[in-house]
Amino acid sequence: MKKFISKIFIFLIPIVLYLIVVAIIDPYSFFSNSTVISLETKENVSFKLNYPLFKLLKFEHAPKKNIILGDSRSKSLDPNLIDDCSNTEYSNLAYGGGTLQEAILTFWEISKTEDLTKVALGINFDLYNASNNNDRVSEAIGLKNNFISYGSSRYVFKSMAIILKNKILNKPYTVGVPEMTTQEFWDYQLNSAANNVYRLYKYPDNYFHELKKIKQYCENNNIELLFFIPPTHIELQKKIQEFDLEAEQAKFKADLKSLGSFYDFDFPNALTNNKENFDDPYHCTDAISKIIAETVFCNNVSTNFPNYFKYYE
Repeated sequence: MKKFISKIFIFLIPIVLYLIVVAIIDPYSFFSNSTVISLETKENVSFKLNYPLFKLLKFEHAPKKNIILGDSRSKSLDPNLIDDCSNTEYSNLAYGGGTLQEAILTFWEISKTEDLTKVALGINFDLYNASNNNDRVSEAIGLKNNFISYGSSRYVFKSMAIILKNKILNKPYTVGVPEMTTQEFWDYQLNSAANNVYRLYKYPDNYFHELKKIKQYCENNNIELLFFIPPTHIELQKKIQEFDLEAEQAKFKADLKSLGSFYDFDFPNALTNNKENFDDPYHCTDAISKIIAETVFCNNVSTNFPNYFKYYE
């Protein structure tokens, strides 16, 4: 029996040592006071490997009453800028590569513990798609709630490996950097990524049902619910006609009208016609994101782009 216990003890030693290393490096800040690795390093590595895990843990340590949900187009909205111009604190819980499924799950997870005041949800037509249903949030919730699961996850292991490699060998970070020129990436997004999305488009009865449940919850709990459609470049907008999805897009916007007030930036106008306003067909520049943030959250309408949005109540 003693030999068996000794073997178990010997077997557990490397596991315990590994978990100690995890607790020290803590790439996703499971422990709020973890400072051995800088926040900048974590944002350059861990954040890009698992946006939901990083942001949900950050929110858990510093919750806010107002949240922003969506994908990378909403993620680009700077909460500090919004806080300054609106005198209201926001937490941006939008994820790079996010889906509407993930935004919905995030809302329900946050609402379990936080009495929310305002929820702003950025939804583009390509997200409002039953075929676009990737879910990283459910896994992230499980990881953030259990240190053993967290420590043994592939995201933590890979993050630590990259961070340690950089520290020991002084290797540069390469997480999330496309190995393409700007024009090549533009063409890829337009002619490959967009085609794959719209080719498989399916009207999302399930998402509409879930959004109606969120609307009802917000009404019952005095939470302000706001929708906005971030701008995409006119070349991407034309894909909707190319795939004969005009009727589906019209229904999408009608659904949002039925759910509450929303800002629509995604139509042909001075902003979306100018390629200089975009980093790629999906994503506007930081300067344009600033204008959108000030318009949606601070009622500060810019004169730089006349008629660049439509507002529905």
